[in-house]
Amino acid sequence: MTPLRGRERELDLITSAMESAHRGDGRLLAVTGGLGSGKTALLRRLPALAERRGLRTLTAGCAPQEQDFPFGVVGQLLAPFPGCGPLDLVPGPDRSAELLSFVTDHSADQPLLLLVDDLQWADPDSLHWLGELAKRLPGRRVTVVVSVREGEPGADAPEVQACVERATRLVHLAPLAAEAVAELVAHHLGHPGEPGQITACHEASGGNPLFLTAALTALTPAGPAAGHAPAPPGTPLVALHERLTVALRSQPAPVRRLARALAVLDQEPGEETDLELVGRLAELDTAGSEEAVCSLRRLGLLADGHGPRFAHPAVREAAEESMTSAEHEDIHLRAARLLHNGGHPAERAAAQLLAVTTCHDGWTVEVLQSAATAARRRGALREASRYLRHALLGSSPSGTDRAALLLDLSASERDLDPQAGLRHLCQAFLLLPTTTGRALAAARTPPFLLGSCPPPVIDTVAKVAAELGDPDALTGAERQAALRLEARLRHVAVAGPGEMGECAARLRALGETPPMGTAAERELVTVLLHGATVTQRMTAAEVAHQADRVLQHEPAAPGHVHTALPHLCGVLAAAESLDAIGPWLTIARERARRDGAPVPQAVIAAELAHVLLARGRLQEARAHADEALAHGIMEWATLSAMTALVMVAVQSRDTKLARRLLGNRRETADHDYRPSPLQLLRGSVAATGGDPATALEYVLDWGRSAERAEWRNPALVPWRTWAAGLHHRLGQPRRAHDLADEEYERAVAWGTPVAIGRVQRVRGAITEGEQGLELLRESADLLQRSVNTMEAARTELLLGRRLLAAGRRAEAEDRLGRARDQAFACGVPWIAERACRELAGPAGSRQPVAVAALTRAERRVAGLAAHGVPNKHIAERLEVSSRAVEKHLTSAYRKLQVAGRSELAAFSALLPGPADA
Repeated sequence: MTPLRGRERELDLITSAMESAHRGDGRLLAVTGGLGSGKTALLRRLPALAERRGLRTLTAGCAPQEQDFPFGVVGQLLAPFPGCGPLDLVPGPDRSAELLSFVTDHSADQPLLLLVDDLQWADPDSLHWLGELAKRLPGRRVTVVVSVREGEPGADAPEVQACVERATRLVHLAPLAAEAVAELVAHHLGHPGEPGQITACHEASGGNPLFLTAALTALTPAGPAAGHAPAPPGTPLVALHERLTVALRSQPAPVRRLARALAVLDQEPGEETDLELVGRLAELDTAGSEEAVCSLRRLGLLADGHGPRFAHPAVREAAEESMTSAEHEDIHLRAARLLHNGGHPAERAAAQLLAVTTCHDGWTVEVLQSAATAARRRGALREASRYLRHALLGSSPSGTDRAALLLDLSASERDLDPQAGLRHLCQAFLLLPTTTGRALAAARTPPFLLGSCPPPVIDTVAKVAAELGDPDALTGAERQAALRLEARLRHVAVAGPGEMGECAARLRALGETPPMGTAAERELVTVLLHGATVTQRMTAAEVAHQADRVLQHEPAAPGHVHTALPHLCGVLAAAESLDAIGPWLTIARERARRDGAPVPQAVIAAELAHVLLARGRLQEARAHADEALAHGIMEWATLSAMTALVMVAVQSRDTKLARRLLGNRRETADHDYRPSPLQLLRGSVAATGGDPATALEYVLDWGRSAERAEWRNPALVPWRTWAAGLHHRLGQPRRAHDLADEEYERAVAWGTPVAIGRVQRVRGAITEGEQGLELLRESADLLQRSVNTMEAARTELLLGRRLLAAGRRAEAEDRLGRARDQAFACGVPWIAERACRELAGPAGSRQPVAVAALTRAERRVAGLAAHGVPNKHIAERLEVSSRAVEKHLTSAYRKLQVAGRSELAAFSALLPGPADA
């Protein structure tokens, strides 16, 4: 049982009246308060106090259903006495006086305490009797305590007010103070509550005991061990809801209407609602509205403040549920019209329309569209989509108005649910009647969405582009639309793979400096650069020059993910021109995070993974791949994004990531003739699992698909290099050399150090003797000048091993040291561990694994410390604080499981020294 807290003053007043009864000084006390203020709980606590003071307690509770029962309340009070029960009290001319004498006589033997709860519902005869009793209390040994719920219609009845006015003392139950709330929280939890818990409960309840009981259910009690029996889930909330529903139902019609109107309009917790607007919705004049508000406030259902606001969310719920379905529809629709006509924000009116099942009037669609536009501007894409979906209910089944809604909805959904956006986009295309309309719709469609459309939709777009004609013959908006359509159709490659080869020629036709003044021009150049890169119809230098120009003209914004610009990432990575793209993507990522839209964040994370992988920074690339997966990219991944994630999994040899990609991705690629990166992933899993034959089949299958699709550039996916290595493992040297030689010719034609150095490493690996060593040295020299640290580390590791086998230990240790340091720097632990093992030999086989766990900064600090450099000099050398040095050393000691510098010296051969740091 919940203790009575915060009512000590009220209890003192009543007990003082009880003590006066002993002296023959009878008194009437009236306890008043709103719903849930604790009147009944207070009265229930009085019999125990009366018994300790020698008073006999007589109780009665009033109910609305018993108001027509004469002397019903008096019968309850006097029921303990023979012949005075409710069924015995038949009205008569002298009955009231007889009963008054009866009470007076019995009080002479023992003082009496009469308790009457909810006096506002007492029958008239009982009220009259109580009034007469109040007149006779002076000189009698009787204390009478009645409670009245303020705000109830019956509380203002003349008979009730006459009785209350005769009270010696009016006891009003105010909201509980914070100290009382703290005590009740402690009782509920079994220990003192946290300040935040107490504040939250006090604010949620406003000090009202009824609302406080509901708020306490959100706290975790201490359990039976603290003396609490577990209650059925939600019991206090159910009881609260029932009491509020009954209380509202008993109110006059104007009060009920105002409560419902307030429930509809009071949508923002903590904000006051305009009383004039609420009154208009409730169809009340100013006086009627103020009177209804006064009743609700006295009842305790409104919080204190200038404007009307519910005291608890449960009051709003009870008011809403008191309406029938028809009333619910009508009031929300009228509220929306009032807000719309009154010049309120469109989103506020639209929120009302969302509660209406049909929106057939033209103004409703207009409001919802305006609200969607406002929501998009503030970055609330989910709300914008909700408004537009609801607007579709009021649009015609077929027509341009529905098509416009579908296009707006698709634009809102593309950052949240691209698959839903695709469905609505396809529906819109079929409804647009004019060439211009379809052209503008297709021009604003993200290429990756258009690429996933059914063939009839793509055919429609191709037809629209043909009707528009040559972009060079157009001007203004039509030219921009035609350029965008050309970019999208080349992205989709509707004519099959043969169209890819035309990209380089089309790009050259635009001149040495293709125009890039508009977004449409930049999109087209990007698609053409991608086609020229894939087919290798241009050199890396030519591609890099034009791609960097695009970045110079294009603002770094999250919206680029809905254009063809994500292809730039792959183009620049293949061309090894990565200085500008990294910072550009970083700016776009920060803006995407600020907007909070998952699709741009996922795509940009995949782009960054691609760029970092091209730099050989595998650990960072893996982190960005995880970020893309966390944003749900697997549900709609484009071919370029999927390829980036697959390459991270392949290069990191992460079978867990590989299986995750295989288990959540659709089997079909965006275009049937394009090679699926999943084949490469399956090959990587097979190779890691020790099945080179199966791995080779997967890689060759991907290669055949790539050739059919004119994907010839080894800088994108070096499948021939991988296949050559697998052939060599399977004892098929001729096939290995043929593939490697073909790859070498293409790499030289492309002209980037990574592409050439990578294939030279494979050629050196499959070539015996001094010739193989020379090929590996050539690979190492090329890759040392490249942007890809990981590829350089792989070559150094292989060359170091071959040199060790050839007995050239000095050069081998130099190469292996480089491999170790480069692998540590770029976050490729398996290369670092192998290099460390080769350097340390069998006796130090456990040390390299521990060293591989160090971060780059920890390795540099630990290396200097292991070679005897003092902390102060390390801080000066690395330009960091002494505290940072201590922090890195502490972390390194923990990872290496050493006690200090003396034990750290054992790792000096595996860590960079003063010459390397």
